[in-house]
Amino acid sequence: MAVDTATFAFTEVRIGVVPAVIAVTVLPRLLPRAAHELFLTGETFDAGRAAAVGLVNSAVPAERLDAEVTRYVELLRLGAPGALAATKALMQRPELDTAFAAMQQLSARHFASAEGQEGMAAFAEKRPPNWVRPR
Repeated sequence: MAVDTATFAFTEVRIGVVPAVIAVTVLPRLLPRAAHELFLTGETFDAGRAAAVGLVNSAVPAERLDAEVTRYVELLRLGAPGALAATKALMQRPELDTAFAAMQQLSARHFASAEGQEGMAAFAEKRPPNWVRPR
């Protein structure tokens, strides 16, 4: 759930690193074509698009957020505790544990790389990184 004015972006490639760690939890939720587009372009997108591609459940106006959270919590309260716990376990993906360790290593390699260092420096200095050519 997100406020409809929220914005999102996976901008890692723009600073020379890989969205590896976030990919472990986000990719299973995103529509595959949207994931490719958003991870490769780093484009900022709104909460409506986030809901449409599966990143969040819904986008609501700020004045309705509290009511929507309350509604959702009340729906959860209707479920039996044991059944909810078993259902949550059923939906877990055990491969995420091993994927997370591998993605941490991939992420660390790219953050430590020359490209990653240049991208982060450029971001901090509010300038384009050296791989972006002026038009």
